[in-house]
This record gives sequence, C-alpha cells and structure tokens, in this order.
Amino acid sequence: MMRPGSGLLLYLLALSVPAWASDPPIIEHQPAPCTIPEKPISLCAAISDDGTVAKARLYFRKAGEDYYSYVDMAFQGLNYCGTAPAPREGRIKTLEYYVQAVDDEFQPQRTSTFQMTVLPEGVCEFPPLAGAQKASSIRVFASNRKQGNKLPGDFVAQGVTFVAVPGK
Repeated sequence: MMRPGSGLLLYLLALSVPAWASDPPIIEHQPAPCTIPEKPISLCAAISDDGTVAKARLYFRKAGEDYYSYVDMAFQGLNYCGTAPAPREGRIKTLEYYVQAVDDEFQPQRTSTFQMTVLPEGVCEFPPLAGAQKASSIRVFASNRKQGNKLPGDFVAQGVTFVAVPGK
C-alpha cells in the first residue's frame, strides 16, 4: 500500500531524471508502385527525430539479388530525397527498395521493403522520375565487397559514380 502523497514524489523524481535514450527516427514514405525503364528514380520520405537526423539512405536492388546498393538522401525543405539510377529496359521487372535513417544517437530505423514494378512508358501513371540535374550526378554506394567495383549491369551507368566497399 502506497502512502498518501507518494505518487507525487515518484512523479517529481521521474521529472528530475534525464532521459538518456532517445527514440529512433520516424520515417513516413508513400511507396511508388511503378517506374519506367531508362529514367533515374527519385524517391522522398518525411523523416523526423527527437534529436537530429544524421543520415538518410535509399537502399535498392533488382528483386532477388543478394545485395543492396544505396544512395544518400538529402534534406530538401520538407523531405529527404534520393535518386537511384535508371533500371535498364528488359533487364529489371521489379525493384526492391527501402529507406533507412540514423539519428545523432546512432539509433537506426527503416521502412519495410517495397516492390516497384518497372513498366513501359505510358503504362506507369506517375513514375517517380528524377530531374535532369540530379540524374547526371548520382553517387551509388555498394553495401558488400562482393558487389565489386562497378554498378550492377541491370542499371544505366551514365551519370553514375559507383563507390565500392573498401577492402583487400
């Protein structure tokens, strides 16, 4: 049995103890159901945190591949956006992707993995296409040494710089 007034004491103690753990980032993203071949893909997400969002990345791969590649996402006023290279015509039917963010306390958060179908132009109603300026300067990072030193052949390499995982 608690003594009268002890609830107030516990409440005041809780207020005086600093919260050491922060919450991970919150990511809100509306998945893109489709895109078209030969055009770079621009995807955005609203990412917030109780501290600071330190890093946001868009991970992508051809459906069924072992490893993801990623691009950094940049803050653009309301959202973080990233541009992935264009899927080659006839080489990719479906892309898998997710968005991941890390805050200044090194707490990660990611979305579910989404499926994006590659359809012919005119069939995909609202493809998430990148503007010409972003399409000409895409920097893709490998997530595993086994990906080698170049962008997978299923993606258009024009305007893309590929960064391999450092190693032996």
